[in-house]
Amino acid sequence: MKKVRIVELNRYPVKSLGGISLDTATIEEKGIRFDRNWLVTLPSGKFLTQREIPKMALVHTAINENGDLTLSADGRQSITVPHVDHPEDLDFKRVTVWKDECYAIDEGDDVAAWLSEYLETKCRLVKMKDGFKRPIIDEGKEFEGSVRFQDQYPLLVISKASLETLNAKLEKPLPMNRFRPNIVIEGCEPFEEDEFKTLTSSSGVTLASAKPCARCVITTTDQKTAERGVEPLRTLAGFRASESGVLFGQNLTVTKPGELKVGDELKAE
Repeated sequence: MKKVRIVELNRYPVKSLGGISLDTATIEEKGIRFDRNWLVTLPSGKFLTQREIPKMALVHTAINENGDLTLSADGRQSITVPHVDHPEDLDFKRVTVWKDECYAIDEGDDVAAWLSEYLETKCRLVKMKDGFKRPIIDEGKEFEGSVRFQDQYPLLVISKASLETLNAKLEKPLPMNRFRPNIVIEGCEPFEEDEFKTLTSSSGVTLASAKPCARCVITTTDQKTAERGVEPLRTLAGFRASESGVLFGQNLTVTKPGELKVGDELKAE
């Protein structure tokens, strides 16, 4: 058993748009409250990410406790999408995230026009339908719990030591935001987060390891400029390659929800 400490908590309300640093995070079965609760899609419902449109990184997000979402970008007037309690029988839209079909509510023409103009791609903003349960299924194995519009799992944890080890091999060090983690920890060895089975807070919040995270081209996108290069994937491939891909960070599921704060100690087992 080892003790590690939380040094960052991050929420990404809209998949692939800018993230928000938190001091306190409410952890629900589907991850941090409001994390990946919205999705940018083509009009057809197919999801869009920074893989296709690096400029998505430059759209800033803000969200209040009521769930009102605000989008902003340099040189653009911000736009707010107010939270609305939708009736159960409201018409929903089918959207896809990888192979999963999800039920979502379209957030309307105004925000769609705002995003379409900025991203130079016809697109829509949708919110996961209340009550919709997207199971966590990976390679035929079903995990306990459910997920929103994340790629596969509710949470991603990375240790500071892992990034420091990577940066020591790079010509130019990279910030943690390249990897878009929800939780950053310190107090363990590089890549030791891969070995932990569970992380438990003093209040009882319990997170279970699911599998290491295989990284994609988004990690090569500068989150402040949207410029794309070859690192860190080129260097990671030299010492973190596996049959599943180039690994960096550990995916987690939520066994017991609750509240986590920056500075909290977690028991790692």
